Parts: sequence; structure tokens; C-alpha cells
Amino acid sequence: MAIAPLRSGDLLPGEGIILRKNANAVIDVRAAGLSRFAFDDLMWLVGMRNAEAIGGRLYLTNYRLVFKAHRFNRVRGTFSVFLPCVEEVRDSSFAATRQITVHTGTQDFTFVVWGIPHLLDTIDACRAEFDDAYVADLAGLAMAEPWKLGAGFQTVALNETLNVVMSAVRRGTADFSTAATSVANLIDSRFDVAEVAGTLQAVELMIRAGQDPAERQGRAGDRP
Repeated sequence: MAIAPLRSGDLLPGEGIILRKNANAVIDVRAAGLSRFAFDDLMWLVGMRNAEAIGGRLYLTNYRLVFKAHRFNRVRGTFSVFLPCVEEVRDSSFAATRQITVHTGTQDFTFVVWGIPHLLDTIDACRAEFDDAYVADLAGLAMAEPWKLGAGFQTVALNETLNVVMSAVRRGTADFSTAATSVANLIDSRFDVAEVAGTLQAVELMIRAGQDPAERQGRAGDRP
């Protein structure tokens, strides 16, 4: 299985890899614009009707979850899920398929993976250790090097609009909430769900960066 590893050059400043696991990211075939999978009529047996498991590797860092697909998939690339954006991680296994689902404010990500109890415990421990006061700093790091968030984010957001928005944030003439709205407005019906995953995560991170710490703590207390 040819998977390019997550290297030091792929990481944001101060980021380190805590855990790595072979995994599959479950995507909606129709939303991703793919033809029907050849064995789709049997996929309901493992809880994946109209879905396809994209093989690759799941990395947990002190900032985010990063999934990198291997080159033999119909869908390739990398996407990130930031820990401050995660509202819940749960065991969503179905029949013989062992999987977890990661819920954020705008998206759900499902990964087929083994060793779920240890993985969930480690993710929860990393989330608990993340300092909410650092969310704005993390948003700044992510926006300074958006190509490290995944190919989908590159496709949608690396353009003059993003440069103008982030320059305004750095100058103090715009806040993260305004930046989030501007980046979200780059998304339209031309892009499928898989393609905009990284952009939506960046928008979520900026929205959280624009909240005061008390408001973020309140959201955390409302989680089930």
C-alpha cells in the first residue's frame, strides 16, 4: 500500500504526531461525484450503502486529525479535522465493520479503523489537553500555511481572495469571524463535499477563534 507518510514539512509549527493508524475514510459516492461502486448492492451488509471506504492512514497530532489516502484509490488526497472543532468522537461500528465517527459543527467524518478503544481514549486526551486560549493562534498558523491542510483546501481557497482576507486579519482590520465568512463564500455548487472538507474545517476553526474563551467553554459544556 503506497501511502506517502506525514513528514515534518507537512506539519504546522509546534505540531507533533501522537498516533498513526491504517484506516479508511468513508465517503458518500454520489456527493463525491463518483460512479456507483461495482459492489454497491452488497455494501449495506457492512453499513455502507452508497458509500465507499477510501484506504489510507489516519494521523493524530496535538492539533488535528489528518487523513492521507493512498494512491490506489479513486479519490486521493489529504484532509484535516482540527481538535478544537471536534464536538464528539464515538464508536459507530456496524456489524463486522469497526469504525469511528467524528462530529464537528458542520461535518461528520467516518473512519474504518481497528483498535477503537485506545484511539478514542487518545483523541479525547488530546482534546482535553488543548488550551482553548490557543485557538486563535492555531487559526493563524493554519491560514499562514493552508497548503498543509489538504488538497481540497488548496483547490478552493488558495486564491487572491484568501490572501486579501488573511492580510486584513494580520493587519487587525478584520477579525476571524469576518475571515470565516469570506472564505465560506468561496464555496459554491461547483465543488463536491470531499473537495471542500478542508475549507469547511478552516472556516470552523476561524469561527471558534473569533469566539471568546467563555463562549467556547459554554459550547463544550453543551456537548452530550
